[in-house]
Amino acid sequence: MYERKARTGAGSSDAKRVVHARVGTAGAETLEALARREGVSLTQALRNLLDEARERMAEEAFGPRLESLARTLLGVVEQQGRHATRIEALVAILRKVEEGQMARENQILQNLPVLLGLAQLNYAHLLGVVESSPRAAEISNAAQARLRILRGEG
Repeated sequence: MYERKARTGAGSSDAKRVVHARVGTAGAETLEALARREGVSLTQALRNLLDEARERMAEEAFGPRLESLARTLLGVVEQQGRHATRIEALVAILRKVEEGQMARENQILQNLPVLLGLAQLNYAHLLGVVESSPRAAEISNAAQARLRILRGEG
């Protein structure tokens, strides 16, 4: 079968020659400086550069889409803000309506004793008129029967 060569320092000089041959002296020196700065091998430095290039390409390919999505999302957030403002205004209107309704109910409750007094005066007046009528007993009995029904007594 195939014999595996042991990796020694000689292999790294072969790699350097291949890199020099493929990318030129300036490119090889830049790669070596990068590898020294990052504290990694030439191969790892080259892998890192390729990963960075892949990320940049992805950013270039997906950048416009991401920007479009960001603008759309910003529009949605702004629209939600407008809706929230409208909802707050509606809630304020409903509170005002509720306060007005409570004021009207209070006014009605305050007017009830006055209305009851007027009803009693009318009743007294009508009673005086009825008592002078020949049908006074019949009218009085009918009125008392209706009052009992209204009170739930009968």
